Amino acid sequence: MNQQNRTDEDGPTGQRGASRRSVLAAGTGAALSAATVVGAGGTPASAAPAAEGSRGGTRVPVAPGVEVNIADLKGGRRGTVVFIPGWPLASTTLEGTLLHLADHGYRAIALDQRGFGLSDAPYGPYTYDLWARDIQTVLETLSLRDVTLVGHSMGGAVALRHTSRFGNRVGKLVVAEAPAPRFVYGPQSADLAAALDGLIAGYATDRAAAVRSLTTNFFSTHTDIATDPFLQFFERQCLDQASLPASRDALFALRDTDLTADFARIKVPTRVFHAINDKIVPLVHGQAVAAGIRHARLVTFATAGHAVYVDEADKFRAELLKFIG
Repeated sequence: MNQQNRTDEDGPTGQRGASRRSVLAAGTGAALSAATVVGAGGTPASAAPAAEGSRGGTRVPVAPGVEVNIADLKGGRRGTVVFIPGWPLASTTLEGTLLHLADHGYRAIALDQRGFGLSDAPYGPYTYDLWARDIQTVLETLSLRDVTLVGHSMGGAVALRHTSRFGNRVGKLVVAEAPAPRFVYGPQSADLAAALDGLIAGYATDRAAAVRSLTTNFFSTHTDIATDPFLQFFERQCLDQASLPASRDALFALRDTDLTADFARIKVPTRVFHAINDKIVPLVHGQAVAAGIRHARLVTFATAGHAVYVDEADKFRAELLKFIG
């Protein structure tokens, strides 16, 4: 990874996270209301999480001076499901699914990965390994075992890395639209490489335009950014709640990380959710993940885009409940 190519526009480490939380405290509630209408390093495990705030988030220390924010809906005792959102999104993107699981008696948790959402965002570096360790620290701090770990998109890649390198607290694994074994993979490799290079270049020059190009291909059910509050909410997450250094490092991780060797280390029952017509991560990726993990089974979605948990929410939730029930 070429760290010298990164642009740091967020100020000194330690200042950005606090200031961003202060700004978002005023505006996040309105954005969440609009979305709901549309439908949609080593801190010891003994470190106590901070108390829940007015937005329902819990702060968990993951490294000296670094805390991650989690949404934690304690709906019941049927089990615990932990979600890892995709790049460059926050836990709020999954709020409808969290509520659905809580209503069905599960404890439903979603992380804002370090650098995103309301979590702290030091300058970096950011890698799959770093985020995988953060997940372990959160699970240890909250004394969680036998969880179902669910990762979407890059969050799915991080969930794969976590389960292969740690995994002692994971009982089942679900990955949806994961860019694995690599993002640039399969018959469309040339197109995927060009798209990724375009995003990396865009984040260096015009992040808003790069996010707009991503937005147009993310969903099958939401397509008009000018009139759709859900898409506007999605874009604000990608811009207001995502650190620029973390966002760019994540693109380097997508480009450079190969998860092929991780597949053989995963021993837990696994479901691979993938849309047949995903325009961002083609179906061949999901097929490779399902074939590479011994206890995995592929579940396809006929009409969804990249966000199966939005475009085919009913099927996504039903398949998830069936798997973990």
